[in-house]
Amino acid sequence: MNATTTATVTTPASAPRAGLSNRLGLWFAHAYVLGMCATIGGAYIFQFVLWEYPCPMCLLQRMFMLLSALGPAMIIARSRKGSVTAAEFASGWGIAIVSALIGSTVSGAQVLMHIVPPDPGYAGALFGLHLYTWAAITFLVAVLAAAVNLVLTHQAQPLDAARTSPALHRAAGLTLAVLALFVVSNLVACFLLQGFHWQMPGDPTSYQFFTDLF
Repeated sequence: MNATTTATVTTPASAPRAGLSNRLGLWFAHAYVLGMCATIGGAYIFQFVLWEYPCPMCLLQRMFMLLSALGPAMIIARSRKGSVTAAEFASGWGIAIVSALIGSTVSGAQVLMHIVPPDPGYAGALFGLHLYTWAAITFLVAVLAAAVNLVLTHQAQPLDAARTSPALHRAAGLTLAVLALFVVSNLVACFLLQGFHWQMPGDPTSYQFFTDLF
C-alpha cells in the first residue's frame, strides 16, 4: 500500500506596514534635508543680497551640509520605490552623521581662527554670531538628530510609508528637487567665485569669473 503524505503549505508572514511613528520618521528625513537647504539659503542671502563673499572654508561647510543631507535623501528616494530596510535606513543616517562630524571640524577650525580678540571675525554676523559659528551649531544639532534616528530605528524606519501615504510620495519628489537645486546652485556659486583658477583667494572680494571675463 502506498503511503500518502499531506504537504503543508506555509505562507510567509505579511510584511510589517508603516505606522504613525514610521511615517513621522520619514517626514523627519524630509525636514532634515530641507533644514540643511534652508541653512544654505540663509548663507545665500549674505552672499547675493548683502554682497558678502564666502571664503573657501565657508564653501567647504556648505558642501558638507549637502553631503549630510544626502544621507536622508537616499532614504527618501528609496521610499518612493518600496519598503526601506533597517540597513538602508541606518546607512542613510550614518552618512548624515559622518558628513556632519567632518563639517563640524571645518567650522570649528574657522571659529578658533577668529576667537582671539580683537579679531572681528570673517564677514557679517547674525544675532551676534558669525555664519561659521552658526554652521558649527547646525552640524552638532544635525549629529544629535541623526543619532536619535539611529537609536529609534525600529520606530522611525519608514517601511512602506511613502507607498501608503500619497502626501509622502508627492513630498519626496519636491524635497529631492530642492536638494538638487541647492547642489547645482552651490556648484555654480563656487565656479563664479573661483573662475578657471586652481585656487580661490582666502578672502575673496569679487566673483573671479566675471573679473577675468571683463
